[in-house]
Amino acid sequence: MATESDVFISYAADTKPLAEQLTLALQTQGFHPWADFKDLRPGQVWQDEIERALDNAKSFLILVSPSSRASSWQEIEWRAALAKVWSDSDKRMIPVVVGGTEPPPFLRNWVSLMVDPAAEPANWTRHVISALLSAPSEPAPAQIERNRLERLRRFDEISRMAERLGRNEPDQRAFPPGLKR
Repeated sequence: MATESDVFISYAADTKPLAEQLTLALQTQGFHPWADFKDLRPGQVWQDEIERALDNAKSFLILVSPSSRASSWQEIEWRAALAKVWSDSDKRMIPVVVGGTEPPPFLRNWVSLMVDPAAEPANWTRHVISALLSAPSEPAPAQIERNRLERLRRFDEISRMAERLGRNEPDQRAFPPGLKR
Protein backbone atom coordinates (compact mmCIF):
# COMPACT_ATOMS: atom_id res chain seq x y z
CA MET A 1 0.00 0.00 0.00
CA ALA A 2 1.35 3.41 -1.00
CA THR A 3 1.96 6.11 1.58
CA GLU A 4 -0.15 9.23 1.14
CA SER A 5 1.79 12.16 -0.27
CA ASP A 6 2.12 15.27 1.85
CA VAL A 7 3.91 17.48 -0.71
CA PHE A 8 2.71 17.96 -4.29
CA ILE A 9 5.44 19.00 -6.76
CA SER A 10 4.47 20.74 -9.99
CA TYR A 11 7.16 21.71 -12.49
CA ALA A 12 7.66 22.72 -16.09
CA ALA A 13 9.71 20.55 -18.44
CA ASP A 14 12.80 22.75 -17.99
CA THR A 15 12.75 22.26 -14.21
CA LYS A 16 12.21 18.48 -14.22
CA PRO A 17 15.82 17.69 -13.20
CA LEU A 18 15.37 20.03 -10.22
CA ALA A 19 12.04 18.40 -9.35
CA GLU A 20 13.80 15.03 -9.37
CA GLN A 21 16.56 16.35 -7.05
CA LEU A 22 13.98 17.92 -4.77
CA THR A 23 11.94 14.71 -4.61
CA LEU A 24 14.97 12.74 -3.43
CA ALA A 25 15.92 15.40 -0.88
CA LEU A 26 12.37 15.47 0.52
CA GLN A 27 12.27 11.69 0.80
CA THR A 28 15.53 11.63 2.76
CA GLN A 29 13.96 14.09 5.22
CA GLY A 30 10.85 11.96 5.78
CA PHE A 31 8.46 13.77 3.45
CA HIS A 32 6.27 11.87 1.00
CA PRO A 33 6.39 13.97 -2.17
CA TRP A 34 4.10 13.37 -5.12
CA ALA A 35 5.48 14.01 -8.60
CA ASP A 36 4.10 12.72 -11.86
CA PHE A 37 7.40 11.18 -13.00
CA LYS A 38 7.47 8.80 -10.04
CA ASP A 39 3.80 8.38 -9.12
CA LEU A 40 1.82 8.09 -12.37
CA ARG A 41 1.67 4.55 -13.75
CA PRO A 42 0.39 3.10 -17.02
CA GLY A 43 -3.31 2.37 -16.86
CA GLN A 44 -4.13 5.07 -14.31
CA VAL A 45 -6.50 7.91 -15.10
CA TRP A 46 -4.03 10.77 -14.68
CA GLN A 47 -6.64 13.39 -13.78
CA ASP A 48 -7.98 11.17 -10.97
CA GLU A 49 -4.46 10.55 -9.67
CA ILE A 50 -3.58 14.24 -9.70
CA GLU A 51 -6.84 15.08 -7.90
CA ARG A 52 -6.12 12.43 -5.25
CA ALA A 53 -2.58 13.75 -4.75
CA LEU A 54 -3.86 17.33 -4.48
CA ASP A 55 -6.45 16.29 -1.90
CA ASN A 56 -3.83 14.51 0.22
CA ALA A 57 -1.09 17.13 -0.01
CA LYS A 58 -0.60 19.68 2.74
CA SER A 59 1.92 21.68 0.73
CA PHE A 60 2.26 22.53 -2.95
CA LEU A 61 5.63 23.34 -4.49
CA ILE A 62 5.52 24.97 -7.91
CA LEU A 63 8.92 25.14 -9.61
CA VAL A 64 9.27 27.89 -12.22
CA SER A 65 12.27 29.35 -14.04
CA PRO A 66 12.78 32.19 -16.53
CA SER A 67 12.40 29.75 -19.42
CA SER A 68 9.40 27.88 -17.98
CA ARG A 69 6.38 27.63 -20.22
CA ALA A 70 3.24 26.25 -18.66
CA SER A 71 1.89 23.24 -20.51
CA SER A 72 -1.82 22.52 -20.46
CA TRP A 73 -1.03 19.73 -17.96
CA GLN A 74 0.76 22.16 -15.66
CA GLU A 75 -2.01 24.74 -15.93
CA ILE A 76 -4.48 22.07 -14.78
CA GLU A 77 -2.25 21.28 -11.78
CA TRP A 78 -1.82 24.97 -10.94
CA ARG A 79 -5.54 25.73 -11.10
CA ALA A 80 -6.39 22.70 -8.98
CA ALA A 81 -3.66 23.53 -6.42
CA LEU A 82 -4.92 27.11 -6.17
CA ALA A 83 -8.47 25.89 -5.62
CA LYS A 84 -7.28 23.57 -2.84
CA VAL A 85 -5.26 26.31 -1.11
CA TRP A 86 -8.08 28.84 -1.39
CA SER A 87 -10.65 26.45 0.04
CA ASP A 88 -8.51 24.90 2.81
CA SER A 89 -6.47 27.14 5.10
CA ASP A 90 -4.42 24.13 6.26
CA LYS A 91 -2.85 23.78 2.81
CA ARG A 92 0.22 25.83 1.81
CA MET A 93 1.48 27.07 -1.53
CA ILE A 94 5.22 27.67 -1.90
CA PRO A 95 6.37 28.98 -5.26
CA VAL A 96 10.00 27.96 -5.85
CA VAL A 97 11.45 30.47 -8.30
CA VAL A 98 14.62 29.18 -9.94
CA GLY A 99 17.26 31.49 -11.32
CA GLY A 100 16.03 34.97 -10.44
CA THR A 101 12.80 35.42 -12.32
CA GLU A 102 9.44 36.79 -11.30
CA PRO A 103 6.80 34.22 -10.43
CA PRO A 104 3.85 33.94 -12.80
CA PRO A 105 1.11 36.49 -12.05
CA PHE A 106 -1.17 33.98 -10.33
CA LEU A 107 1.57 33.22 -7.75
CA ARG A 108 2.47 36.80 -6.89
CA ASN A 109 0.26 36.82 -3.78
CA TRP A 110 2.55 34.24 -2.19
CA VAL A 111 6.03 34.93 -0.95
CA SER A 112 8.29 33.01 -3.31
CA LEU A 113 11.37 31.07 -2.36
CA MET A 114 14.14 32.28 -4.66
CA VAL A 115 16.79 29.63 -5.36
CA ASP A 116 19.81 29.39 -7.62
CA PRO A 117 20.82 25.74 -7.98
CA ALA A 118 23.83 26.73 -10.12
CA ALA A 119 25.26 28.88 -7.33
CA GLU A 120 24.39 26.50 -4.50
CA PRO A 121 23.93 22.99 -5.88
CA ALA A 122 24.17 21.30 -2.49
CA ASN A 123 22.08 23.83 -0.56
CA TRP A 124 19.06 24.85 -2.61
CA THR A 125 16.96 21.83 -1.59
CA ARG A 126 17.67 22.60 2.08
CA HIS A 127 16.07 26.01 1.60
CA VAL A 128 12.92 24.35 0.26
CA ILE A 129 12.85 21.84 3.13
CA SER A 130 13.34 24.66 5.63
CA ALA A 131 10.39 26.53 4.08
CA LEU A 132 8.23 23.41 4.35
CA LEU A 133 9.20 22.91 7.99
CA SER A 134 8.63 26.52 9.01
CA ALA A 135 5.22 26.93 10.53
CA PRO A 136 3.18 29.78 9.09
CA SER A 137 1.98 32.31 11.63
CA GLU A 138 -1.36 31.24 13.04
CA PRO A 139 -4.17 33.82 12.87
CA ALA A 140 -6.85 33.92 15.53
CA PRO A 141 -9.70 31.39 15.06
CA ALA A 142 -12.22 34.10 14.14
CA GLN A 143 -9.82 35.43 11.50
CA ILE A 144 -9.29 31.91 10.15
CA GLU A 145 -13.04 31.53 9.67
CA ARG A 146 -13.36 34.97 8.02
CA ASN A 147 -10.45 34.14 5.72
CA ARG A 148 -11.98 30.77 4.83
CA LEU A 149 -15.36 32.34 4.07
CA GLU A 150 -13.76 35.08 1.99
CA ARG A 151 -11.73 32.52 0.01
CA LEU A 152 -14.86 30.45 -0.61
CA ARG A 153 -16.75 33.57 -1.71
CA ARG A 154 -13.97 34.52 -4.12
CA PHE A 155 -13.67 30.98 -5.43
CA ASP A 156 -17.44 30.84 -6.07
CA GLU A 157 -17.25 34.17 -7.89
CA ILE A 158 -14.33 32.98 -10.03
CA SER A 159 -16.19 29.75 -10.81
CA ARG A 160 -19.32 31.66 -11.88
CA MET A 161 -17.24 33.97 -14.09
CA ALA A 162 -15.44 31.00 -15.67
CA GLU A 163 -18.80 29.37 -16.41
CA ARG A 164 -20.08 32.60 -18.01
CA LEU A 165 -16.94 32.90 -20.10
CA GLY A 166 -17.36 29.28 -21.16
CA ARG A 167 -20.88 30.14 -22.35
CA ASN A 168 -19.66 33.44 -23.89
CA GLU A 169 -21.87 35.45 -21.55
CA PRO A 170 -20.43 38.88 -20.73
CA ASP A 171 -20.19 40.04 -17.16
CA GLN A 172 -23.13 42.40 -16.72
CA ARG A 173 -21.31 44.31 -13.94
CA ALA A 174 -18.47 45.30 -16.27
CA PHE A 175 -20.45 48.15 -17.84
CA PRO A 176 -22.36 50.89 -16.01
CA PRO A 177 -26.11 51.04 -16.67
CA GLY A 178 -26.95 52.86 -19.89
CA LEU A 179 -23.48 52.41 -21.41
CA LYS A 180 -23.57 50.55 -24.71
CA ARG A 181 -21.16 47.75 -25.39
